[in-house]
Amino acid sequence: MNMGYDDTDIVVRIKSQVYKLKHRRVEGFVDKSLLSACLINEIKYLFSLLDKDLQQEILKQPWLDE
Repeated sequence: MNMGYDDTDIVVRIKSQVYKLKHRRVEGFVDKSLLSACLINEIKYLFSLLDKDLQQEILKQPWLDE
């Protein structure tokens, strides 16, 4: 289902997109911009590719709420 990407690749991409979104918000970009919406949707999609146990691990990561 995840087109050849392993869980590590997916988690790295989620982390990268989370940091991009946080940077945009810190820099004062409006949260309702198209790019912010795309980042959020990609994070949600990637998150859905992971199994439930790994999803729970990600939700506990400090970088998600920094």
